[in-house]
Amino acid sequence: MHRPALFLLVSVLVFSPQTWAADLSVTNAWVRATPPGQLMTAAYATLQNTSNETLVITGVTSNVTEYTSVHETLIDRDRATMRPVQQLTLNAGEHTDLAPGGTHIMLMKLSEPLTDAQSIDICFTLENNNPVCNEFSVTKHRASMKHH
Repeated sequence: MHRPALFLLVSVLVFSPQTWAADLSVTNAWVRATPPGQLMTAAYATLQNTSNETLVITGVTSNVTEYTSVHETLIDRDRATMRPVQQLTLNAGEHTDLAPGGTHIMLMKLSEPLTDAQSIDICFTLENNNPVCNEFSVTKHRASMKHH
């Protein structure tokens, strides 16, 4: 194999995962602070697929929890319930808001309560097994939050 062709092949294999991971943009990331003694809360953000291909989020993790997952809120007979979402698909160029009253991240069995002005990392696992990690600010109130 010619050296230029070998270099190209190695470049594709080495640099492609980072490119895929960079295709998921996470903005407006925040976590609701926990009241004293509570070890569960929710996180919110805007996710944007900046690639030309579909991205599939298959999991979410954080080093401050024992269990983290994407959940959706459903209203049934005037009663709100939550259920886990196994995967979240974003088509090319699509964005979705993880927001109160809708799809969001549940942080359960926290290692300690989260306080205002703290920040934590949350990582999204893509279908290609590459993580996309982002810093989430912890806050008691979100000024731009819309109530549903």
